[in-house]
Amino acid sequence: MTIFRDIFKLSKKLSKALLENKGLQDLETSDLFLDDAKTHIKQHLSNEAIKENLELLNQIDKEADWKNVAEGISGYGKVKPKKHFSISSFYKIAAAILIFISIGYLIINNSIENEDLDTSTTEILAGTDKAILTLDDGSAIVLDEKKQYKNAMVKSDGERLTYTKANTSSKRAFNYLTVPRGGQYQIALSDGTLVWLNADSKLKYPVNFVEGEPRIVELVYGEAYFEVSPSAEHQGNHFKVLTKQQEVDVLGTIFNIKAYNDEPYMYTTLVEGRITIRIDDTLEQLIPTEQTQVELRTNQLTKSIVHVDYDVAWVKGYFNFKDTSLIDIMRVLSRWYDVTIIFETQALEHVKFSGLLHKQQNIEDILNGIKNTKFINAYDLKNKTITIK
Repeated sequence: MTIFRDIFKLSKKLSKALLENKGLQDLETSDLFLDDAKTHIKQHLSNEAIKENLELLNQIDKEADWKNVAEGISGYGKVKPKKHFSISSFYKIAAAILIFISIGYLIINNSIENEDLDTSTTEILAGTDKAILTLDDGSAIVLDEKKQYKNAMVKSDGERLTYTKANTSSKRAFNYLTVPRGGQYQIALSDGTLVWLNADSKLKYPVNFVEGEPRIVELVYGEAYFEVSPSAEHQGNHFKVLTKQQEVDVLGTIFNIKAYNDEPYMYTTLVEGRITIRIDDTLEQLIPTEQTQVELRTNQLTKSIVHVDYDVAWVKGYFNFKDTSLIDIMRVLSRWYDVTIIFETQALEHVKFSGLLHKQQNIEDILNGIKNTKFINAYDLKNKTITIK
């Protein structure tokens, strides 16, 4: 959502002004808030209020707070259109977010001793809605959040590609949607199934499904979150997702598949409903909160119970890590921010970290936050390469 990106940008400006003992002019000139909201924000960003927050920081039960925040986010349930709320409630929420982020930036930056802001480094931006649509004739259409597209069968509003069900479905034509590093995109297939594609992902699917046959799509590589239109609405035709090493048979359900080429494991996580996974001659049924992990080198499958919100937080605009190794975290960040990340020593790759991060945060703020927890000693950022030390 654009307004929350603007809040993050304004928060950084305000924290920088506070560090340099300057006034909150950026808040005064901003059109994000009404006058009473601005007064409320200034009260909470006063020297006295900040000092009080710093004193309270040591009293925070971080583990419990992370859990509460994560549960609050997961409470939204499936990704559906948001309910309307009052304007006054919106400004209270937005103001609270801005105060929280501004103080967070201030704490992070104030704790970095003898370090000047480096404005010469290439700016690294968070990912955006963008993809490449490859039509049946081989032509490629560049999609992004500023561009709309439409043909006889499909249209895009800049963040979602929506297909129209044809009167006849005898012709089999396939499209591909490729999401590059630093991107994300959504698809509404012709049967009503919704798919969210993460950065560095590719999906192959029919423009229209053939009546009387299974509805089959292929996750060529990457990560995808599916809300599948029930088989009962399609004459009982099952929905199937193929990857290089497994087949997922679906009746109508919500699940996530993570199948990147540069990772040793493939993960399938069931949020709601029921699915069956086939690998070679092995069949495995999943119920909600279960996840399969497949070692790609050996095809060995294991199943476990997980907290699904950690695996699907990316769909809701967050990264949610719980005792996750730095190498796995950096793989996620490198795709979203389109950067190369190098570890100075192999031991750093296995350091565990927990945290809830917004996908629109500046990557340097994330790295500084990890650094200040003493999990890493330092990092270097040159152009689009980050070295973890």
